[in-house]
Amino acid sequence: MGEKRKTIVYFGGTAHELWTERGLEVSYSGRTAVLAEGDGDELRAEAPEPQRAGDVKAGYNQLAKCLELAMRLNSGAISPLSGAYFRAAALVQRALEDNPDWRTLPATFRQELSGGAEGIALIELLRVLLDEKRAAWEEALTIAGDCFTLRLPALRVGAPVPLAAVEALQMRDVTLINAINDRHCQRLWDKWPGDWLRIGESAIVRDGEADFTMLAASLCSRVFCTKEELAGPLRALYTLEPAKFAEL
Repeated sequence: MGEKRKTIVYFGGTAHELWTERGLEVSYSGRTAVLAEGDGDELRAEAPEPQRAGDVKAGYNQLAKCLELAMRLNSGAISPLSGAYFRAAALVQRALEDNPDWRTLPATFRQELSGGAEGIALIELLRVLLDEKRAAWEEALTIAGDCFTLRLPALRVGAPVPLAAVEALQMRDVTLINAINDRHCQRLWDKWPGDWLRIGESAIVRDGEADFTMLAASLCSRVFCTKEELAGPLRALYTLEPAKFAEL
């Protein structure tokens, strides 16, 4: 039996953004790493191998943090968002490892979302494309959107997620969610200038929370939902892009 595939996933820490002549460069510090082993929903977390050089005490403390996080992930003693992030980050990293030419991702990497916390995979893919693959903004948005389909169940899952909870997992994801919300709201403003009520009801970010259903509906290449959704919460987006919506 071959060695099981392991993928490193980073939690928390601080993202440092620096604009250079080559564009935005992002570095990280203070992150906690775990290894994701297995496939799909069967992922288990492991602590990475301890560092042999440097400050021994600091290395021991960091390893203890990694072990504690791995135990919590494996026991389910985490929030649904944390579990979704762990799976999504591993999934995205593996997809990019399997597709060295990231521009071809939509041909081989297709995922279906239901409007819940698992939608963080969209943002994680966008983050990696922008920060690690140095893709252009519009190109990264198109590729990420083409990799995912939103299929809303008759009864919605999940609830708006506090941005502070997202930031605790991956600081850069909050920056990207806010940027997507700004773009999204600008499109609504261009169509309905001055209609603050419509724009507020259709925004991705409201009162410090992110609506992952609206986020996925805004970015995904295809959206399947009920007639009630089209006439209700998604009406504004349906008016803007009717071709990508299909009624269940």
